[in-house]
Amino acid sequence: MESKKAGCPEDSASADAILDPVHLAKVKEILIVLANAVSAAKIFPAEHKAVVNFILDLETRLKEYLDAHWKLELGIEEQAFTFAGKKVYEDAHPVKSLPFFFFKDGMKKLYFYRGLEKEELKAFLETIKKVSQLPPEEGDIVNALWEMDLANIRYDAPDDFLETKIGVGRPPLELRVDKETLSSGRIELTPEDLEAICRAALVVEASAVRLAEESSLSVQEDVPPEQAASDDQDLREIETLLLSNRRISPEDEYLNLITEIVYLEERAEQFPAIADVLKQVHDEAVQKNDFAKAARLIQSLHEIRDAFATTNKTKAAFLEALMAEITKRSLVAELFDSIDLSKVKDIDSLLFYLRLVGPSAARPLAAVFESSSDERRRRAALDILAEIGRQDASVVMSLVQESKPRLTGEIIGLLSQSQDKRIVSFLASFLGYRSNLIKLEAVKALSRIDDETAGKILIGFLSDENEDVRTAAARAIKPIQKTVLDHLLILARNKAFKKKTMNEKEAILEALARSGSPEACELLRKSLKKTSFLTAGRDKTDLAVAAASALGKMAMAEAEKALKEGTKSRSRRVREACVKALEDISHRRASSVHQGTPNEKP
Repeated sequence: MESKKAGCPEDSASADAILDPVHLAKVKEILIVLANAVSAAKIFPAEHKAVVNFILDLETRLKEYLDAHWKLELGIEEQAFTFAGKKVYEDAHPVKSLPFFFFKDGMKKLYFYRGLEKEELKAFLETIKKVSQLPPEEGDIVNALWEMDLANIRYDAPDDFLETKIGVGRPPLELRVDKETLSSGRIELTPEDLEAICRAALVVEASAVRLAEESSLSVQEDVPPEQAASDDQDLREIETLLLSNRRISPEDEYLNLITEIVYLEERAEQFPAIADVLKQVHDEAVQKNDFAKAARLIQSLHEIRDAFATTNKTKAAFLEALMAEITKRSLVAELFDSIDLSKVKDIDSLLFYLRLVGPSAARPLAAVFESSSDERRRRAALDILAEIGRQDASVVMSLVQESKPRLTGEIIGLLSQSQDKRIVSFLASFLGYRSNLIKLEAVKALSRIDDETAGKILIGFLSDENEDVRTAAARAIKPIQKTVLDHLLILARNKAFKKKTMNEKEAILEALARSGSPEACELLRKSLKKTSFLTAGRDKTDLAVAAASALGKMAMAEAEKALKEGTKSRSRRVREACVKALEDISHRRASSVHQGTPNEKP
């Protein structure tokens, strides 16, 4: 489906077989500014100076272009924007790639038309920001733009693709009327009927209590004094129980009555009316922040379902469906959108309720973690998220956001213990993040996975702009696959390697040593020989010491030979490092022989 403006001339320049390089450069500049504006909008609020400046720059460039050419027509490929068949902007990183963001939801072309206003541009960027922050299964830029219906920003997407996307998640309205029941002569209970029953039950109980008290007084007159004294304690306990029972609120009594009706009701035709009442009770309890009551309701339904699991499967199935509907993710999210967690006094009851709700409670649990200052409650929320992750890891994966580094870091730690195969690709998504805390957690999680794909992802972190992340990635890589080894060798031979800190150099050299490859051993041997007495050559000596330490971790005869040669070095520090490395090899060999598993060649 293409959203076009009828009656407007086509842009002849965009159809030319050979385009002016200046023209292409202008389009590329517009796309670079667009990508920067989107990145800024994702990080900062709309009124932030960076966002305002990017929008102004983008508006100016687009206005200038559209005044001259009427429209800007962009093709969308998986990793690039095209103009008149030529690639003018590429970004191969799927996490932050703007072309991929549009491409994944089926968009083929994007149009900007003359008359584009700043407000439309701001709405366009805000829509991209909103969709990008949603979980993959919920976020869809095609749907979002279709709903916005921006006059001067249009797109192409295949009709069959749109038909499968638009309207997804919107349940059809169903009106059911059973005409046969209109003349059946059976009384159907409405919520109002049930409430009236509750009030009547309370009145009857009050009368019964009053009669019991009067009866008790008359009996006491006939009891001998010596017996009455011995019963004082029992009477006090009974009075305490009676007072406790009388203090039950009408709301609690109503809940008890409703659950009793659910337990006793056997007629399947009454189930829908009961379901409506129960859903109302649940929703009102949540809206009033009475999570203890909401939890009691769900727990009671669980118990009744279990009681009838074998004796009345129809009733058990009804209760299962009812609980699934009450705890449906969209409904729970909708209810919690209207709740101010700072005003919830009984957080422990809230957490108990969310545990009963299960996977649908993932987002509210994340909100509790973010808003609570009580570390015990934060840990409790994470424990429940861990339980949910064991049931469905994708639900917890959908919670990660760069704007919430603490929560995201904790989720990475939780999921790193999972056996879910999707965890590796999930960790790859953090390559494009700016938060060093999140990236370090991702590297730590990858270090626990002995998988070739995990090693390839760590290669990406070796190019990170932050030294701590690069160093952590180098220390995390194991085992060293051929692809990883080649990358490490390139890093160590590159001129930029000299400018790295010793901490990072040591991490890379030790990673090379773990590979056990002849190429790595030869590179370390050459690094060992590079020493100097001059102050200006201190870096070479430091590198030689690091190389000696790395060689000491290799189970190779060539490494041992290189270290023996290093003991003759003119540098005392290098000689000492080589002697220590040889001692380490000797200790490991002796330990291996002692354990009966020799694994090193002398």
